[in-house]
Amino acid sequence: MELASPITIYWDIPAAADTSLLQRVAADILDCRPLMLQITSTEPRLTEDILTVLEQFRDSPVSVILTIPLAAYDDSCRDHLQGSGVQEVLLAVNHADRSGGEGWPVSGLVGISFPVISGNWRELPDLVHSCLDHGITRLVLPMQRLYEGEPPFFLTVREQRELAEALAVAGGAVGLNLTIHDPFLWRAFNPGVPFPQGGCQAANTMIAISPDGGVYPCPSLPVRLGTVGSQSLKEIIASASKKELRRKLLAHPGACWECGELVECRGGCRGRAYVMHQSLEGEDPACW
Repeated sequence: MELASPITIYWDIPAAADTSLLQRVAADILDCRPLMLQITSTEPRLTEDILTVLEQFRDSPVSVILTIPLAAYDDSCRDHLQGSGVQEVLLAVNHADRSGGEGWPVSGLVGISFPVISGNWRELPDLVHSCLDHGITRLVLPMQRLYEGEPPFFLTVREQRELAEALAVAGGAVGLNLTIHDPFLWRAFNPGVPFPQGGCQAANTMIAISPDGGVYPCPSLPVRLGTVGSQSLKEIIASASKKELRRKLLAHPGACWECGELVECRGGCRGRAYVMHQSLEGEDPACW
């Protein structure tokens, strides 16, 4: 089944963006009527550009989730976000901190976004403690952005077991509302519990807009479908190329057909596999 329009749109806002361009993209998104908009900014402060965008969505039915760097969440930022209509604020951090938490918000009103990479995945048990120690009950492990040729991150089977054991020894993640998009990271946090997302949802329940305006099936699948500004977002979503890509994603990867894990992982991360093999038929390297 293919949805006529995505439920969730991921929009990574560029640094020093042109306000009028952001307003046009925001209008394009509103025209697609998603249920949820995930806005990510890497600016070290909450800029007027972002506030202008948030204002466009304030009285709309779209639920906006805003991810900003931890350093941007100061008193001024909190004041600006009050009454902005933003449903959830996620603060991006790259490392766990149990040394006193200087700069960490002591509040359950915000969540933490922790992009997992090769240099920090072993910190996940400490991160769980850091969140709970500061009264933060929301933790998101976001999808890796693979728009610009970045090498995909993944845990090997041995590393997945290592992480699962470390989490178990540390007491697990009881008390946290977790969002995990990677089925193999999910397995480490939830041993024996089937991954809930039912296979790759790229170009179906989700679509992504990169900082340069490129439209992608999801943040981790670098197959460019079009560019906002050259076409409307609605046209790109309804395009034949997008529909054909979704048709291909509905089929399990050819390399996975004889794998006993296929029923559970549904082919894993198709974007990560695509980057590694330059094909949608290859297996997710996290299976190796």
